[in-house]
Amino acid sequence: MNSSKLHFNLWVGAFFLLYLVPACVPISQTGSNTSTPNINLTENGVYTDKVFAQEARTIQLIRPNEPLLGAVIPISQETPLLLAFDVLELSGNNSATEVHAKIVHCNVDWRKSTLNNIEFLNDFNEFPINNISLSFNTKVPYSHYQFQVPTVKLSGNYIIKVYKNRNENEVLFTRRFMVYQNLVAIGASINVSSGVPERTTHQQVEFTINYSNLNVPNPADGFWVVIRQNQAWYNAIEGLKPTFIREVDKQLEYSHYNLENNLPGGSEYRYFDLRSTHFKGQNVGEIMLNKSPIEAFLLQDKSRGGEAYSQYNDLNGGFIIGNAETEDNSLDADYLLTHFFIRSETPVQGQVYITGAFNNRQLNPENQMKYQPDLQGYTGTILLKQGFYNYQYYVDTDNPAIASYYFEGSHFETENQYEIFIYNRPIGMQADLLVGYTNIFHNVRNRN
Repeated sequence: MNSSKLHFNLWVGAFFLLYLVPACVPISQTGSNTSTPNINLTENGVYTDKVFAQEARTIQLIRPNEPLLGAVIPISQETPLLLAFDVLELSGNNSATEVHAKIVHCNVDWRKSTLNNIEFLNDFNEFPINNISLSFNTKVPYSHYQFQVPTVKLSGNYIIKVYKNRNENEVLFTRRFMVYQNLVAIGASINVSSGVPERTTHQQVEFTINYSNLNVPNPADGFWVVIRQNQAWYNAIEGLKPTFIREVDKQLEYSHYNLENNLPGGSEYRYFDLRSTHFKGQNVGEIMLNKSPIEAFLLQDKSRGGEAYSQYNDLNGGFIIGNAETEDNSLDADYLLTHFFIRSETPVQGQVYITGAFNNRQLNPENQMKYQPDLQGYTGTILLKQGFYNYQYYVDTDNPAIASYYFEGSHFETENQYEIFIYNRPIGMQADLLVGYTNIFHNVRNRN
């Protein structure tokens, strides 16, 4: 038996002795809190992507033709966004729950704007979600919902709020989406960092804005800029000011040299294949069919912090639902308790998270890992629907000596998706509009 297989068997065995012998982990303990009356939908007034009920799973708000590119669409909305999600039947009875949705228009800070519903919607602001199907041949029963997001009249930031039984206190989840109208032209590039130590690890975003189609009396303060990498909000760059203004040409230049427009390149995402429960897919070490729910142990991970850059195609953190044994992926893909382990001889100074689109790239209690001294590593368990997944280990710390990419390494060469959002509040308008958007792939490669 080779050493890697031996180490895997040891960590699985130790995991069972420490955690699974006393009792199997029930589904009711694998997610966020159940929905409760009078819940606070915002954090200090700010709407986020948040799950309020543990039964809401595999939430996808996507462009139907480009499901991996995020919930951002043009004002024409010729192909509306599609919302798809599951509601687990925790009681074991496979029956559908009545679900409705509402739309909230937000300002650039993701606080509710003062606009009335009629100012941004064409319909009454309560939408039944009637496209419901029940799962079959799964150990974990669930209802699968699909909903075409209604078109809106204005560009900007939006929240879709989904709740049960026409009771807005029984919220399942909230999800952000953005609608843009390109009233400004954006020219952007990803360059080598202007910081010497960061040139091999970071990527620098530089861009220009042409606002000749807008009346902006004070262009230095008239726009709000947001830059996202791989659709994540936790490290988004916000509020950059122009470094040069050409008023005659109505052009703003954003070429910063103090690293405020830099983000770590990171590494290509790790991945695993859970599309089958009858054979072990890539980076899956063990599948236990006799458990309910089924349990999957990923192969032991190790730090890539000191390794050279490794080039391969990834999904930039995305995932694809699928069941290799059947045809209807959305209804007969089962849910598996998926166990993660990354080896670390000592704990790091900070909180370690498993991140990816499966949890909307958030840092929350469900995907936070725990350090286990007996195993010399971090463990985490997440209930996931069958599919092919990207993921990374993110370290959230205030210690400047510990980087967020401590376990992943960071390289300028890494392929990443960048989005630039430009907001403006027109004269006489009581809300912020999204007047410019562009999508850039750094170091993109042929995916065929």
